[in-house]
Amino acid sequence: MLLQTPRAVAAARATRHIWRARSVAPSGALRRGLSSSSDAATTPVPSPTIRRFWRSVSVGERDGQHVVLLDQRPIKTPDGRVVQIAQQQRALAWLVAGEWEAQKEVVGTHSLPLTSLVSRALDGLADPGARGEVIDKLLKYFQTDSVCLHDAFPRALVELQQQHYAPILAWARAAYGIEIRTTGDLFALRQAPEAVAALREAAAAFSPLKLAALERATMAAKSFLIGLALVEQRITAEEAALAAQVEANAQTRLWGELENAHDLDNAAIRQILGAAACAAADA
Repeated sequence: MLLQTPRAVAAARATRHIWRARSVAPSGALRRGLSSSSDAATTPVPSPTIRRFWRSVSVGERDGQHVVLLDQRPIKTPDGRVVQIAQQQRALAWLVAGEWEAQKEVVGTHSLPLTSLVSRALDGLADPGARGEVIDKLLKYFQTDSVCLHDAFPRALVELQQQHYAPILAWARAAYGIEIRTTGDLFALRQAPEAVAALREAAAAFSPLKLAALERATMAAKSFLIGLALVEQRITAEEAALAAQVEANAQTRLWGELENAHDLDNAAIRQILGAAACAAADA
């Protein structure tokens, strides 16, 4: 399915924390990044301009974990926690550092997806109560999962659903030993309680960062199963994007592409899913 107004969602998520960044003196540690919350309005909100004030970006260590340093000061989450990345995720630490190094004179509010995910994990998903609420929310996507909705026509749509949905379904059924129902009627789609329980148990075992990646991928793809396959490294970010855009791509085959609009949507969903895949690796 199409990602709904990605630029509007990203702008709304970023604004609250960008405002926080304005209150930090240059001598203090940075408290900037995209939202640590998964909920956001869908109305575009103008973002204040934040100019790059640091000269160097590096990766250091603190308490046995990696930290990203701006002029030797560690970046922090919106809630003020030092952004610390596990020792086995050294590549992720350098990717986060790369996001900050890539900022030019003005900080791009949509260009810190990995920083956003790490911040979400630290600020919002270390608490067991919050984790339970997030998993409950994500499993609602499973109950209406696009991967489980199979149409009989048009032919272009049927072919793309078979190509991109069938491998994900086959993997999930085998990996978790569950029945996953499919139908052509959204209102008739209801999954067995045993399947929901098995997937809940799997998600509950995820680290905060892997759960944050699952949350972001599920909401971007509008599919729990696509998000799960992605963070479990069963599909690539590109494969996840193609699965998430089956309906849009089928329409494109029939009616052609909308100039600029489809390009922007394609880039946005791949940025989100790519960040989720990177964050989940070894998490």
